[in-house]
Formats: sequence, structure tokens, C-alpha cells
Amino acid sequence: MVEKSFTRSRWLLDLLRFLPLKSQFVLSGNVRDLQAYQVAEGMVAPVPLTHCLESELREAGYTEVLLFEPLTGFRILNADGSRQTGSVLERMGINASEGAIGGAELLGASIERFVRLDGPPTAMIVDYASRLVNRNEALSPAEHQLFTRALIAAHAARTRPAGESRSPLFNTVIWIVDKEGDLPDWFLVENPRIRHIPLTKPDYPTRRILAATLLRNLSGGREAPPEAVAKAEEAFANHTEGLLLADLNAVAQLGRNEGVKFDQIAEAVRRFKIGVTEDPWRKIDRGKIRDAGEFIRQRVKGQEHAVTHMLDIVKRAVTGIGRSGRGGNPRGVAFLAGPTGVGKTELAKTVTSLLFGDETAYIRFDMSEFSAEHADQRLIGAPPGYVGYDVGGELTNAIREKPFSVVLFDEIEKAHPRILDKFLQILDDGVLTSGRGDRVYFSEALILFTSNLGIYSTDGTGQRVANVTPADRHETVDAKVKSEIENHFKLVLNRPEILNRIGENVIVFDFIRDDVASDIFDNIVGNLLGHARSIGFEITLSQLANETLRKLCISDLTNGGRGIRNQIEAHLTNPLSRALFDRDSDSGAFEIVDILPGAVTTLVLSPKLPTP
Repeated sequence: MVEKSFTRSRWLLDLLRFLPLKSQFVLSGNVRDLQAYQVAEGMVAPVPLTHCLESELREAGYTEVLLFEPLTGFRILNADGSRQTGSVLERMGINASEGAIGGAELLGASIERFVRLDGPPTAMIVDYASRLVNRNEALSPAEHQLFTRALIAAHAARTRPAGESRSPLFNTVIWIVDKEGDLPDWFLVENPRIRHIPLTKPDYPTRRILAATLLRNLSGGREAPPEAVAKAEEAFANHTEGLLLADLNAVAQLGRNEGVKFDQIAEAVRRFKIGVTEDPWRKIDRGKIRDAGEFIRQRVKGQEHAVTHMLDIVKRAVTGIGRSGRGGNPRGVAFLAGPTGVGKTELAKTVTSLLFGDETAYIRFDMSEFSAEHADQRLIGAPPGYVGYDVGGELTNAIREKPFSVVLFDEIEKAHPRILDKFLQILDDGVLTSGRGDRVYFSEALILFTSNLGIYSTDGTGQRVANVTPADRHETVDAKVKSEIENHFKLVLNRPEILNRIGENVIVFDFIRDDVASDIFDNIVGNLLGHARSIGFEITLSQLANETLRKLCISDLTNGGRGIRNQIEAHLTNPLSRALFDRDSDSGAFEIVDILPGAVTTLVLSPKLPTP
């Protein structure tokens, strides 16, 4: 039972208020949704729009309510919602067989007769009226004749007293369309006898009052104390923001089918939105996350602060602590900033490997490819009428297929500012509307951004200069980079709200220092020699070769770990491959005695004799 009094929807109050004043109405917008209707004292239920209209029109004084649909033609709507032929059809001269034949011709020939009928007022609902018109800008003769007759009928209609209050009513025609523009402009615009009434999506009070009815049918809903029921109602209304009443009804049905308790309705909403029955985050091995520090540090060197902060975000995502009451925002968000080649993308890959067991399972977007103004259409899909509309967007399609995922937006500063506005929806509500109008939910995703913002700045002459250098302490690097990022979003992009959504999750990476560079060098060289061993080559480096290569690779750390990898490729991988190829060797044991750098680096390679 609901304790709050039920208030009719705004659109319905508008309709009832103008019934004595307008002869025809056009309802558009959320017309295919169910409507909240009080079916009994203290009981509100979701019912079809035509059922709601039939009940309200009869209560207003209409003796009969006639329904027309393009395929099935005319029917009388009864109080119980059933359809059958009735007296008003006979008065219009339409027999049962004719009434079952739809189309613009039948409606056009009947609408004037209906409006001029004598006797008690009656109402005609023209459902799916958008389907009566093929092309709005080029009407067929039958379509043009239909709306011409409807226009004349709107002005020819006269009221007559009805009901105990003797309120004046027309023989009213109600058109139900998807969009107001589906009907000809000359029929609607500035027509004093027609009123357009938009139906909006259900607001919080509507969802809240309907929740009382729907939750009663879930496990434990009828026996629960009022305080627990009220709390569940509030959660239901909060978590279903943006959904239709038909969706709420489906959520309740899903909950009944899967045995969800009334106080776990948020879980049923999550399952409905995402389409995943079980919560994958709850299946993650917490022991693996607890011991993940060493696993990550093996791949991301010298970034203790970044690793700790990132693990905190992952742990928060797993536990669900700190999520909004609506539960729609992403599981976690991090903005990874810092110099190039310090491990930002590597950390994203490592976290993905930690969660999924496969570092390639993340969804990556190189935002340098989205610098054009209309590049957002690649992410969400082209709007109706444009090429690619039926394909959908790369981002929305990917999340629909894999809602539980790590999404990496690499080098976010290179994206067009228009695209950044899309991230507001993702970070705030965890939802993005595709070009086709579908709502795609990011509530189970971990969102990561990477950026080089703050490493360079612009001086007074417009020249690009270093904002931070390897000589700076990490605390200095952190403060300067965050300050530059803040200026970029606030002053350059004029979008401080994006940074506000990210909050304190801006993680600034340090430069690669000498001791860390040496560890990275050893790691890369070790992996290279290990791979060579797996394909049949036993390669070792003499102490001289190792020291020479080390100096070549870590003398300049401008490009971080990626620069070290590039130097190893230039001074070890390439010349080693060349030397082995020239020897026509498919396997064997060799020692690199020395490395001779130059325009093209060469190796002094010596075969190793097997030990006796």
C-alpha cells in the first residue's frame, strides 16, 4: 500500500483541463511507455497509455471511447481495456468488417462524421498516428485528404454538456505520435483548436510511488516493516533515473524471476541495465588484489605513489565503497599524467591483466584520432539520417558487448573539446546515449585517462618550454603538473567540471631516475635474451658489452622507459639479428664480446664452446 497520495501526471492534468476548450489533441514523446495510474484506492500500477486515456475520458464524461490503429482500424475501448465493436461505429455507418480495415482512407472518410455525431460526447484515440504518413514533406493524396478533413473537423466541432456537472465537451480526437513533427505543420502550427501535449519520462515522484506497488511482489516485500520498504522504494527510484515505467516493470519482473529480495532491488536494476546476471567484480580473487603490489611493480618501475594510488582505486572498485546512491557512476576513474615513457599505459595494461588475466582485454582509444570536431560520432555513432547510423559507435558498441572492462583513453588532451563533453555524462551518471538513442551504461567499467599535460608549458612569448625536468623532486613534479592540468581544463578548455568529476584521482608519474632506469634496462635485456633462448639461441653479454650497452641506453632518459627500449633495439636487437642472420645460424650459443656504436652499431660476436 502506498502512503503518499497519488497525483495525476502533468500531461494528464493538462489534457483534462483543456478538454472543454480544444477539440483535438496531439500527444507526443514518451507515448510508448506505461503510465502510472491509480487502479484502486492506495494502489498505483503501470498501465498502457490507451488504457489510462480510456479510463480518464470516461470519468470526464465521455460515454464511449473509440480507438483507431492503422492496421486494425476502429474498435471500441471498454472499461477493462478490451476492444470490440460498439454503438458509436454503427452511428458512424461503419460495420464490424469495415472497422477492421485500417489506413488513412478509412480514417479520413470517418473523422468528419465522428466529429459531427449528435448525442453524448465521445472520444476517438488515433494511435500510431505517425505511421499514417509516409513522407511528411510529400503527402500522398489520401494523406493530404485525411489531414485536410481533420483540420476542417477541428474547427467545425461543437461542444455539448456532459455528465452531472454538465461540463461542455467535444467529440474529441486525440492523436498519439512519436514526435510532433510527424504530422503536417499546416495542420498543427497556430491551430487554435488543437493542443499539443508532450509526455516526458517518469520523474522521481512517479517512480517512487510506483515502486511501492512493484516491490510488494518481490520476495519479502509484503512482510517487511514500513521503514525497510520505504528505504527500498527510495533505492528503486534513485537507481532507475532515466528509465521508463515499462523498464521499472521489467526490473520487478526480472527480480521475481531470479528471486531477488525486495531490499536488493538495486541489484535487479543493475542486472537489467547491464544485461549481466552476476556481478563480475564480486568474483575477483581478493587475495590476488591484496598481493598485487609486487606483481605491478615488476612491470611498472619506480612509480611507488602511482601504484599505491591505482591499487586503492581498484580495491574501491571491487568493494563498491564510495559509489553514489544511484550506483550509476563508473566503478573507478583515474587520470594518469606524467612524462612520456614512464609507465602510464603499462600500468593500465597491468591493471587489466590483474583483473582479467589478459592485458589485451582493455578497450583502448587513441584520442589523437579524435581531434576533429565531429569525431565524437566515431565514439557514439552517427545520428539518424547520416552515413553509418546503423553501425553504431565504437565506444558504445564496445561497452554494450563488454560492460565489465577497463577503458583507456590515451592522450586525452589531443581529443576535440566537444568529445570531452561526452565524458561528463560517463563520469557523472555512468551513461552515454548512442547516436541511435540507446542508453549505454558504464557502471561496471574502470575508466582510465592518460595525458602528457603539464610536462611542457607556454611562456610569455608563446614558446613551448619544459615545465618540469628530471632534476625536480617528485613532489615538485606532482605539484607543477597538477597545476598545469588544472589551468588547461579551467582556462584553455573552459571545462573545469570534467576535472571536478575526476576529483583527487589525478595520478602524476615521476621521471625515470638513474636507479630505476638501470632496473628497466636489466629487465628488457633479460626478456630479450630469454626470448632468444626460447627460439634456440643462447646469448650472453660480456661485462664490457653489458657496460657499453648500459651507458648507451640510460645516458639520456628524456623518453623514459620507452626510450631505453628503443636504444636497446638500436644497439642490441637489430645488430644481433643482423649478425646471426649473416652467420646463417638457426641456433647456437654465442657471446657478445663488445658493442661498437656508430652510425650503424655492430657487435663483436663469438661462438661459445660447450663446457666439457
